[in-house]
Amino acid sequence: MYGSPTHGIGLAARVILHLARLGRIGVNDVAGVEFTQQGMAAALGVRQGSLVKVLQRLRAGDVVSMERRYVAGADRHLKVYRLTALGESTARNLQRRSLEPMRREVPSERASGRASPE
Repeated sequence: MYGSPTHGIGLAARVILHLARLGRIGVNDVAGVEFTQQGMAAALGVRQGSLVKVLQRLRAGDVVSMERRYVAGADRHLKVYRLTALGESTARNLQRRSLEPMRREVPSERASGRASPE
């Protein structure tokens, strides 16, 4: 995970970026396991207990919402999480901020004195 865009950021930010990458779920869509606690814990490499606490805080802050719905491959309805409008805005801000250090590390052509290839 070292060297990845999410290295060094907190679990809450990682959850927000994870859900943003998954996109929106339509009203009649079947959710994938990636939208559940179990799927997020596996994808993020964290214990489900730690994830639950973060999800509770994100729900309290109206960043994510939760509903019980059918999940592909599950025999019962599970808790499915998705970003709210505030969560989507937060995800865009996090994505922009995660790109800023990379932009600073890449020297501009003007600063290096090299012309761009045409």
